[in-house]
Amino acid sequence: MEIALTKELETFIGEKVRSGRYVDASDVVRDALRELQEREAFDSPELEGALREGVRSPHEPYGADTLERVRAMAKAGR
Repeated sequence: MEIALTKELETFIGEKVRSGRYVDASDVVRDALRELQEREAFDSPELEGALREGVRSPHEPYGADTLERVRAMAKAGR
């Protein structure tokens, strides 16, 4: 696979390799792609739609106890 990069991106990748954090340019690109995958896992249209629906629905303001209940349910896998 060949990928065309701007000079700025090539310089950026070179700096990362020279820093010693990465072995080579492929290592930098793989790390960047993993970060993109992780970010996109949280940016889902389904989640955004559910959040919009929740915001638009009639509701009472929540307090700290509500957040704790939601956190507990998330930890429990519900």
